[in-house]
Formats: sequence, C-alpha cells, structure tokens
Amino acid sequence: MKVPEKNPLETEKNNDINDVSLYRKKKKKAKRIRNLIILLVVILALIPVWIYRDTIFEPLRGIASRISTTTAQSEGYPISLTGRNDYSFCPLGDGFSLLSDTYLYSYNENGGQNFALQHGYVHPMTVSNSKRVVIYDKGGHDFSLFNKTSEIFKQNIPDEVIVSVFLGSSEHTAVVTSGGRYSNVIYVYDGGGKWQYTQRFIDDNVMQVAFSDDNRFIYVTRVTSDNGDIVTKLSKYDITGDGTELWTQTISDCVTLALSVNGSTLTVTGDSEIRTYNTDSGEPIGNYSYQGTIENFDALSSKKAFVLDNYTDGGKKLILLDEKCEVTAQAEVSSDVKRIRVVDNSVIVMTESDITQYDYSLVSVKKTLLTDSYSDFIKVGGSILLMGYDSLDCIQL
Repeated sequence: MKVPEKNPLETEKNNDINDVSLYRKKKKKAKRIRNLIILLVVILALIPVWIYRDTIFEPLRGIASRISTTTAQSEGYPISLTGRNDYSFCPLGDGFSLLSDTYLYSYNENGGQNFALQHGYVHPMTVSNSKRVVIYDKGGHDFSLFNKTSEIFKQNIPDEVIVSVFLGSSEHTAVVTSGGRYSNVIYVYDGGGKWQYTQRFIDDNVMQVAFSDDNRFIYVTRVTSDNGDIVTKLSKYDITGDGTELWTQTISDCVTLALSVNGSTLTVTGDSEIRTYNTDSGEPIGNYSYQGTIENFDALSSKKAFVLDNYTDGGKKLILLDEKCEVTAQAEVSSDVKRIRVVDNSVIVMTESDITQYDYSLVSVKKTLLTDSYSDFIKVGGSILLMGYDSLDCIQL
C-alpha cells in the first residue's frame, strides 16, 4: 500500500511553527540570562556600598538637624579661648570638638569652625570616638550625640541623675545614673537614641563601661566592699538578648581607672596594677603591678604606656607594655610629665617645657620645645593641638 505523501504546505506550516517555538524559547532564555546578568551587576555594585555604608551615608546622618551657627568666621591657629573656663577637647573625625561651660564647638583640622552650639548644661562633660562626641550634664538629666556638623539625637533621663557616659567605637552610648533604690543603673542607647538595654546594681558603684567591637556586649567594672576590703568586679553582659551576665572576674584591693577593648583583649587599668583578659572567655591574659605610683597613662590600644614614680632615684620611668602586660621598653623621663598618648605607632609625652615623640623602643624620635605652658594635647591629622590658658595652639612634630 502506498503511503500518501505529506502536503508540502502542511510541512512548511509545521516547520514555521517549530521555528517560532524555538525562537520564543531562545528569546526567553536570552531574557533570563540578561536579567541574571543585571541582578549580578546590581549585587556587585551593592557589595561595596554595604561595606562602606558608614562612610557613604555619613554626610546624611543628622542632616535635618545640621547646626549652622558659628561664633568665628576665620580659619587657623591659635584659636582664642575667651572667658577662660575649664575647656576640654577631643578628636572628632578629621577635626576636633571643644567644650566650654556654655558652648560645644566643632572644628576642622585647619582650625575652621563647623558649628558653635550653646548647650545650656550646668556641669557639661564630654566623651568622643573617631566619629562621634557625646556631651552630658553631670548631675543632671540630659545628654546629646553629635557628629562633626549635626546633632544626631538628644535624650533625657528624668528621674535619675547622670553620673558618667561611655561611648562605643561606633554610636552606642552607655549612660550611668544614680538615684532611687539603686546605687547605679546603666542605660544603653543605639545610634539613633533608642533605648536598648538596662542593668541595675543595688550596692555596687559602676566605674567604667566598654562596648565590644560589634556592640553585642558590654563590659563593666564596679567597686564594692567585702568585709571592709575594696573589691573590683569585672563583668560581661549580653545586651542583645535577656541581659545575661556571661562571666565575672574579681580584682582585690584595686580601684579601676580605665577600661578598654582592643579586638579580643580587654584591658583594666587600676591604681595598683594593670590586667588584660580575653573578651570571650574572661580568662586572664596578663598583669603588671606598678613599682611605684602611677602618674600618667594611656592604655587604650594594644600598647600600654605608663609614667611611674618610685620615689627612689629622683626620676620617673616611662614604661611600655604589650597585651600580655609584659614590659617591652622603658626610659627615663622628666619629672613634670603632664600628658602621655599612644598614637600612630608612637608614644608622645608632654612636659612643662617640651613635647617628645618616641618610637615603640622608647627611643626619642623628635623633641619640640614649647614656648608656653599647656595642660593637654591631642593629635589631629599630622598636627599636635595644645591646650593653653587662653588659646589653642598647633605645632607640627
């Protein structure tokens, strides 16, 4: 039996249908590939934005509350400190903040004024990190967080008085208060001024608070009495969950002067010794007991610098410790050291007559004679700012 031949028109029609179907499949596949490429490009573009989000969006923080008032239009040094009161200054971004009994000032590194805010606090105090500055009314109820151009937030604790304030490496703020049934209460706020955590103490007096690098934990030193003896307790708290105390260490016969976190190392500086601990476990890393009286120190970084007076040889020693509290270098220094700071891989010491930069072997790198009397200094950019009686001066090391 002969099989009938296919109709040429029908065959051509079927081929056309197959071609259209194949074309549509190819078009859909090309569209999916294009969309996938676009999605990958967007993701790759967003990755650096996410990594550097703090830097990118920093100019927008507090833009609605940007402070435009100033008291000086000129730029440069010296900066006059009129109506001399107890001024204090702190590094802030690429410039610095200056606090008086009536104003909070923000300056750029060239001495130009960003703003001047009349704060209205009775007993103003300040604390800062590289990007933020907090001012608070000690013995009052108010505190505020600023960047170099704006007020980020202002908060009030109405029923208790503020004893001290501590600022994390980013924007988290710990406010220590007293009043009511508790000796001290710690309130933690995030960078927007939103309350996050509270820790209360019935008998202990809080000395210092420090934040972990990721702001998940706080470390607290507090002083209490044990059968008439002074005891310092060091504790770690989880502020993201139920506030659990994770570990506690006890230091006998020691009052703490400072508390700092540097990576996985927690440093407790006391009046009789310095100790370091592992931030995760609380296990001791090292300790160093002072052979004499501590007169000045800077223990915020991995290197700890101290000026000690042992009253025996008429001089004073500058001692440098590592994270294990082991002495790595020491040198004789003048008997009138006013301030010491560890910054940019060097140790800078200010006396009545000069300011000297040492390397980490405590070898003098450069000495600059001072022509006036100064009470304090900070490093801003490549300059040293000096706090005088009625002016703020600038020198280059």
